[in-house]
This record gives sequence, structure tokens and C-alpha cells, in this order.
Amino acid sequence: MDVMSPQLMWIGTRCYRVNQTSSEHRCDQQAEESKPYVEEDLYEEDDRDLDYNIQPIDGGKLQTSFHVPSAFFSMIIGNKGTTRRRLEAETKTQIVVPKQGTEGDVVIKGTSAKAITACRQRIELMVLAARNKQHFTHFLSVPLTSDDIKSNYLKFREKVLTELPSGFHLDESLFQKPEKLHLTLCMMSLMDNVDRAHAAQLLQDCRESIIEITLAEFGPIDVRLHGLAYMNDDPSSVDVLYAKVESEPLQRIADQLMEYFIANGLIKREYDHVKLHATLINSTFGRHHAHSSGEEGGDDKKHHHHKRHRREKFDATEILREFGDFDFGVQKVSEIHLSQRFSTACNGFYEATAMVKL
Repeated sequence: MDVMSPQLMWIGTRCYRVNQTSSEHRCDQQAEESKPYVEEDLYEEDDRDLDYNIQPIDGGKLQTSFHVPSAFFSMIIGNKGTTRRRLEAETKTQIVVPKQGTEGDVVIKGTSAKAITACRQRIELMVLAARNKQHFTHFLSVPLTSDDIKSNYLKFREKVLTELPSGFHLDESLFQKPEKLHLTLCMMSLMDNVDRAHAAQLLQDCRESIIEITLAEFGPIDVRLHGLAYMNDDPSSVDVLYAKVESEPLQRIADQLMEYFIANGLIKREYDHVKLHATLINSTFGRHHAHSSGEEGGDDKKHHHHKRHRREKFDATEILREFGDFDFGVQKVSEIHLSQRFSTACNGFYEATAMVKL
């Protein structure tokens, strides 16, 4: 790990450095020995503690309550309660988790607001780590449903299927459905109705704080799809072929949306910037197309651990050679959706859990 650019994880408005592995630590140990050790102050006083809404209760104690999806209750408790007891002992708090099979908030009680804050932060880190191991359920998307984009995409599909050398063959089922063309901004795992409502509210919050500010500077936003690219390093063994995206203001909005959802604990930081792309051909579509209607945004290698089956590959060399500079056209960005994976709305696009209009 580059010590000048450590891996970071955001919880709420706090940023934590992810510890090195033991092998990495040994490599840097000698260099670090000359530096004085400074204990991270988890109890540092600042106004952000107020975000946890710590309230007084009977007996001179304090408490905070917060939502945790029930799927993660067992992780907080641990085997025979060991994890909960360890957290309680280390933070001098009491943790109340709803009984198995029930819903409700996790409650932390204690005599110190600082201790309660430290305990909650640790639980939130655990929940975020567990959330990132779940299958993605939703994604932020920009629908690409203009007549111009869809018409050019259908022309591209027809050319790939009919105009390449006779030895080339690609099954039509690997192509994205034209009704579901979209840009993927970021993906997330929303485990229950509270999670979904929270994500929907975050998207609405971004309208004024991010989207309207960008629109005021740039005016209506156009996005152009021009050229092809692929996710891995070998054009003869490709998972996903996508259209490149050109739009500075949309890139700014996408990056800021990602930062906001990271800061609120729904996604983990993977990259500094959103990779704007429109999936055209995906190797998973052929096998699962009838069931899933396409793979919604999980295109690059970081999402492979969410697949049950190993991806198949296809040779995109001839496609890139003949159509690498293909122009799919321009569209005004009018909506950003919180889309549900593996769903189909009445218009053929994905069901929207929430949306904002630009």
C-alpha cells in the first residue's frame, strides 16, 4: 500500500484509514519505528457527535438508536454473543439488538456520549463491511432512451451481427436491450424498506445541493456516446463492451453523488471518479437474459464476486477494429434514477425506486 495514498473508508462524515495486512505492515515497520505513535482519538469532541442524536434516559444514562437491517443483527451479536460483549467491554456501553426474526433499531446505552459515539462508529464500520459483501440490489442510473441513441444503437447491433468477417459470430442475446440502455453511476445493496427510503431521500437531497448547482453553471446537460472501450486488458477476451461517454457536467454530478452516498454509508469507495459508461454487450446477458433482462451496471471486475457463475468471454477485436469510433449520438440528460436491478417497468426500463428530474 502506498503510504501517501492509503485506502480510506468513510462512515457518515468521518474518514478512516484501512489498516495494512500483516505482511504489508512488516515491510514498512522499520520506517515507522522512528515515528512517534499517536493514538487516534475516537472520543474527540466536535459538533458531528450531534448527528447521532444522543438523548438522556432514566438513571443518568444516555442512549442513541439507529437503523441496522435485520440481516446484519447476527454479525453485531457474534457467535454466542461474543462480538457484542467485546464491543460493550471495550467502549463501556450496553448494546441492545432486536431479537431474531424481528425488526427495529439497534440501541446503544452508556454514561458517556463519547463512548456511545465510539461504539456506534464501530458498529457502522462493521455494517458497511458486511453490506459490501451482499449482492447489489440497486444502482443510480441515467436512462439513455432518446430516439437518436436507440436508433443508432440498433444500427450498431445490426452492423456487428451482419457486417463483420464470416468467421466472426456473436449471439444477439449478448446485446443490451435498447429499452434498457443507461449510464451506471454507482451500485449499492439496499437490504430493506428503510434502506430504500434512505437512499431515495439521499437522491432527493442531491437535487438542490449538487444537481441544481451544476445546472446553474452549465445549463441543460448533454451527454454524447462516442467510441467503444472494454473493461479488461485483452480485446480478444472481453467481459463487457461499452460506449464511451462525453459530458463534463454529468461527470461532476456523478462524482459528487458518489461522494454523498459514500459519506452516508451506503456504498464503499472504490475509485476517485465514477467511470461513466453505457454497456452495449455483456457476456452475462446470453446466459441470464431471459431471467434478469440484463446485468444492471455490474460490469467491471470489482463486481465479479457478486456472480454465482464464472463469466464467459468473447472476442471483441473485430468489433473494435471496425466500429471503435462509432458515434451513438447525443441526448439531453433529463432524469437520474435509483433503479432496481432485475426489474422491468411498463416502459421497458428498470423500475425506479426514486428519481430526480434535471
